[in-house]
Amino acid sequence: FPSHDMKSTESNSENSDMLFPGEKSDSLVAYLERTRCFGVCPVYSISIYRSGYVVFEGNEHVKPLGNHFAFIDRNTLEGIGRKAEELGFFDLKDEYRNPHLTDFPTVYVEVRFKGKIKRVHHYDAEPPRNLVEMEDYIDKLFGEETKWIPFPIQNYKD
Repeated sequence: FPSHDMKSTESNSENSDMLFPGEKSDSLVAYLERTRCFGVCPVYSISIYRSGYVVFEGNEHVKPLGNHFAFIDRNTLEGIGRKAEELGFFDLKDEYRNPHLTDFPTVYVEVRFKGKIKRVHHYDAEPPRNLVEMEDYIDKLFGEETKWIPFPIQNYKD
């Protein structure tokens, strides 16, 4: 995954309220999760919050393993919502599933922007192009140069 410089930035609360309405708390803005397959698929999740705080949970076949965090700047955060609008993400169906597949990972992606909330999951070899582009956009925000900070306590599974 390629990266942006991970810096915490102060945000304009009026602008923040308009782009990310709702609670004043540090609510979820975007989420991406890739689950297991019958092979060597990366298994992880990325949770991105209104403050720019990002949590990465690397489970299998991905680096880093374990729970880590980083920060993204305000422009990158807003870019996620704008990309979702550009791709028509909010107009997608909630699910894309091929019942004949047995060995693909399930992918979950959620974006919240300007009062819209959309969560899509797919288990399909050929999901819509704009869905894959949204997933890839989030992935590409975080690369090898991302300075992930490990949580002090890790819950590794045997």
